[in-house]
Amino acid sequence: MAIELDDLKRLLDKEELRYFVAPDRPAIMVGFAGMFGHYQVVLTLELDGTFLQFRTVRYLHCPQDNPHLLAVLKVLGHIDYTIRLVKFGWDPADGEIVGYVDEWVMDDTLSQAEFSKMVQSFVAGIDSNYDRLKRTLETGEDPGPLDPASLMGRLFGGGLPEAVTTLLEAQRKKKKEEEEQKKKEEQEEEGRKKKKGKKITEV
Repeated sequence: MAIELDDLKRLLDKEELRYFVAPDRPAIMVGFAGMFGHYQVVLTLELDGTFLQFRTVRYLHCPQDNPHLLAVLKVLGHIDYTIRLVKFGWDPADGEIVGYVDEWVMDDTLSQAEFSKMVQSFVAGIDSNYDRLKRTLETGEDPGPLDPASLMGRLFGGGLPEAVTTLLEAQRKKKKEEEEQKKKEEQEEEGRKKKKGKKITEV
């Protein structure tokens, strides 16, 4: 079972999103505002309504002669490897960087809950990675994934509540301790292997 353009419009209406319907093809333009930017997204139905794609428009641009192209491609690869659903791509023909989601609609239609989750995940994905990609594009240096403290700082207008700060510090401390413990165990295991190898050699 496929979905039609009217079905897509009803899903968007229930999300209370404003949109523009393309007059010449089964596509809808939607605008989203995030913490790091404003984004235009095209929702397209293809293959008789069995394939739905979310795709950014004018997200970022990196031509082939940009000196930081390799750094940008490395970041795109890392993002695609680490996050779910949302993927990013680079078009060598014109340098366009896009975020997109592909969804097959074969045996059933999209429920409102499924569509809502797609929208939320897509917007979160393109927004949370926008600043990282933009800074890499401009400087050639990858600032790394968005830090939870930075994200919370944005949400709280630059300052974090004391309870949140304490929680984040505790999480960082726990992670550091776990990493140190893992490193210690690896070193001990390596030492045991060397000791065992030495005994075999002596025999």
